[in-house]
Amino acid sequence: MDETHAMQTVAATRQVGKRHAIFCALLALGGFAHAEQEMAGIRFTGSGFLTLAAGKVFGGDPAQDFNGYKAPLYVSDFAQAGIYESGRVSMRPDSRLGLQGAAYFSPDSSLTGQVVARGAQGGKVNLEWLYASHNLNDKLTVQVGRKRLPLFYYSETQDVGFTYPWVHLPPQPYGWDIVNYNGANLLYRDQWGNWASSMNFFAGNETRKDNPYWKIYNGRHTRTDSKWSRIVGADLSLNRDWLEVRGAYIQSKFQDRFEDPSLPPPYSYSLSAGQKIYTLSFAIDYQNWLLRNEYMVMDRISVGEKDYAQLLGVGYRIGKFLPMLTWANYKLKYFPGKADPSLLIDPASIDPTTEEAHSTLALTLRYNLTATSAVKLQLERWQDRGGANFNAGIPYGNPKLLSVSYDLVF
Repeated sequence: MDETHAMQTVAATRQVGKRHAIFCALLALGGFAHAEQEMAGIRFTGSGFLTLAAGKVFGGDPAQDFNGYKAPLYVSDFAQAGIYESGRVSMRPDSRLGLQGAAYFSPDSSLTGQVVARGAQGGKVNLEWLYASHNLNDKLTVQVGRKRLPLFYYSETQDVGFTYPWVHLPPQPYGWDIVNYNGANLLYRDQWGNWASSMNFFAGNETRKDNPYWKIYNGRHTRTDSKWSRIVGADLSLNRDWLEVRGAYIQSKFQDRFEDPSLPPPYSYSLSAGQKIYTLSFAIDYQNWLLRNEYMVMDRISVGEKDYAQLLGVGYRIGKFLPMLTWANYKLKYFPGKADPSLLIDPASIDPTTEEAHSTLALTLRYNLTATSAVKLQLERWQDRGGANFNAGIPYGNPKLLSVSYDLVF
């Protein structure tokens, strides 16, 4: 081993050790997170959440490695590159620890923050929330800062495993390259007859450096930066008795900067293109029955493509047990003739045989240990449905995944 390699190895070891130390420190602090104190007239509160999950891929097709990942592989979280690879049990893809704190300066003004350490990122701590809130009146609240993009039903709680019935959220609808934004929103709450309503209008932008999402497609050791600018959108939730309906619309510009190892630097962002996102979800909790149903369309017709995703899950509570069956599906569809010529996209370069498509079928059993903790067991089957030349003809490998988790909020 030469001196340079040795120094790089030591540095990497120190970095991993540092991340593990941060993760352990957060875990230790977690025992003190659920607290409330007051100092100089400011009230402080804290809480936290933990998911310890382990899983193993089995079955599937004989498959070539997928962009540096050992196949067959199961992508449980596209946004964070949470991937179960063939051949070993892993706790990294879905394990996470988060702490949230809020400072209340008055009954109407507060500051909220949340940090999350994920196994998929080697224990690296990320700032997910940091926003100020002010109640303009009993119905209107203005918020400014960093928040989660309200794409789906579980978007705001997607890191909190205790809030949903699965070991991990179905990856087909819940995995995108950008999941947060920095900006402002106006939240309106009201009662419309028998319906409780919540409307949210927001605007902002987000730049994600070394995006884990793109490592899945460009290579495990590559770097891609992503940017969504001029984000504007709105979402509406209606709740009545056992039914909740939610819809959202988001539009923005998007760009990516891929550090192509076959080309010399500097590397530039792609030309700015437009996108529109539509989502609709239904949540039913009727007596012992539980139903989750979501739909998403991402219109990127300016670059000649649209994404479609949906899920349907049905469960039935039996005491502290909740067995649930869930189907989720994703399809990328190309429209070569509709690509915007000003983006310098050659329609002939868009090959429909490279379209990505896959579905999952999951059987989950959840058991509530206490009012704040649960264990889950999940068996899943992934089915490749993409074009013959998707990822140069190398699909995910039709894997099966067995996973288990312990979820806690404190």
